Amino acid sequence: MSDAAARGMAGIGATVAVGAGLAPRAFLRLFGIARRDVTGATAFGWRLFAVRTAYLSALAARGDQTARNAFLPVQALDQIVFWHAFFDRSVPRRAAVMAASASAAIIALDLKRRAGMHHQKPLP
Repeated sequence: MSDAAARGMAGIGATVAVGAGLAPRAFLRLFGIARRDVTGATAFGWRLFAVRTAYLSALAARGDQTARNAFLPVQALDQIVFWHAFFDRSVPRRAAVMAASASAAIIALDLKRRAGMHHQKPLP
């Protein structure tokens, strides 16, 4: 199960990275942020986020253990940002909740992956 969970984490990350990197205005509309509110600086920030997420996801999908292990601390930090935005109302609350939910799905998969690693039998 740990490989399936890792592939799921990488898949979610890759999907977010493609959307945020290639079309941040359209991607953020899904989160309830109007196109007019996505300035050049905002799009730039989301593209930086996309590059980080794409790189980590690609390495994790290829089985890089360091990249897989990085998901949990990175997502924990992202959770702080998303919930700060929620309470600060710097973005529509829907956007913060949707971002936190996608991140929470990655966290849940990573916790499942980590639990599966401890239950695997060693190879003979």
